[in-house]
Amino acid sequence: MSADVKQETVPGGMGPAFPVTDMPEPPVRDFRNLKALFAIMGPAVIALGGSIGGGEWLVGPTLFVKYGLVLLWVTTVSTTLQTFLNLEMTRYTLATGEPITLGFMRLAPGKAFWGILFSVMGFLERGLPGWAISCATAVAAVQLGRLATATEQGTVIFWGFVIILACGVLVSIGGKIEKTLEIANWVMCAFILLALLILDLFLAPASTWAEGFAGFVSFGSIPAGVDLLLLGALVGYSAYGGFGNNCITNWYRDKGYGMAAKIGYIASAIGGKSVHVSAHGMIAKPTASNMENFKGWWKILNIDQWGVFWIGGMVGMLLPGLLYVSMIPRGTTLPSWGLAVSPASGMIQRFGPLGLYIVAFIGFWVLFSTAVSNLDLVPRQIADMLWYASDRVRKWSRQDLRTVYYVLLVSVVLWGILYLAFNIQASIPIIIFAISANIANFTMALSAFLTIIVNRKFVPKEMQPPIWREVLLLAATVFYGIFFTVFILTTFLGIKLN
Repeated sequence: MSADVKQETVPGGMGPAFPVTDMPEPPVRDFRNLKALFAIMGPAVIALGGSIGGGEWLVGPTLFVKYGLVLLWVTTVSTTLQTFLNLEMTRYTLATGEPITLGFMRLAPGKAFWGILFSVMGFLERGLPGWAISCATAVAAVQLGRLATATEQGTVIFWGFVIILACGVLVSIGGKIEKTLEIANWVMCAFILLALLILDLFLAPASTWAEGFAGFVSFGSIPAGVDLLLLGALVGYSAYGGFGNNCITNWYRDKGYGMAAKIGYIASAIGGKSVHVSAHGMIAKPTASNMENFKGWWKILNIDQWGVFWIGGMVGMLLPGLLYVSMIPRGTTLPSWGLAVSPASGMIQRFGPLGLYIVAFIGFWVLFSTAVSNLDLVPRQIADMLWYASDRVRKWSRQDLRTVYYVLLVSVVLWGILYLAFNIQASIPIIIFAISANIANFTMALSAFLTIIVNRKFVPKEMQPPIWREVLLLAATVFYGIFFTVFILTTFLGIKLN
């Protein structure tokens, strides 16, 4: 294109216009080519690694031991709605190359309002280091040879420091952060699910398996006296939840899905190179070839989401639940500081001291996978929002998005260390997770509603979703909105609803 020819653009609402260009071809056309298909999949497993943690290993089992596996229907509904939400948010990324939060920032009242709101909500959801403390309880159990007690908080806090620093190192190596996370989570998720499956096949009686499968379809069953804070947390952290779901689109951007292949990615500090990342996205005209390419990317996206995220989310909640209810007497209230290794008492009866180490080892990897993705997703999304919103930030960083990302990452690491150092009593893992997960319900309700608007406003008409998918997003807004409202009424207004 000559310098005097203006590139065609499409209006971008309250943000910059979208340059018009062609959509890259998907790398897989023959879906029988499993090797090529596996190579392009990945963001869903990062989300899965983050999801098999606080909800599945802590919140869910706490409820299942107390009230039974009948509450697994919550996971069915939440995981299914989240999968549709992920798909529709990523539809925007396929069409524009932008993460979904940048699409929200194009809406009134403007980028500052939405950027600040989602940064605050994301920090409240994922910024409290409950993920590090929970993981640390597993390490402390190995050191002590038993479950940690409230009087041994110092040991747990120490290992919390170590885990935060270890996560920071992990997301600093490799050529591309998304790729590092992807490889790490493929390994961790495969180990976690296989280990849990073997244990459950050996330890869980057939009646407990039947109870679990029945629980998935026991829609609306809520046992009397259920803890509403934990129930809301189960809703929020079944599958991934909240700011984590939004970040899936950032990982698809870095993976290069659809128009994102022309945008760039965040490179690692160690082993990475400076990569230009466009501050805003691009749009393809709905020509025959572009529509064919869009449909190819959409098929890959659906395989990644339904085949990895949805199945993994369902299995990831079932398998820990089976282990906990098989090893712990029904009605037990689990201890906060030993929660990550609570099944150890029953395992010790079956396997002797080895039982503790088996549970602690699995519990560590379950929660470490969550810790790694949680540490990445807050700095990643805030960095992308700042990159989009501020010329000054781009100039200050010398057009290297890595600088912005790692300044934020170091800030989150330091915050986590200081929080653990000075707020020991407030660091109880299950309480942090429960509050964070309920806040995630607000983020999902709002994101589902805004996604409808963003896709209608900016995605080419030929690439927009059918009405029935928008209805499902409205259902997600209502579902998560109800549980967030219950959280506000019961936690802050003191209204008793059960």
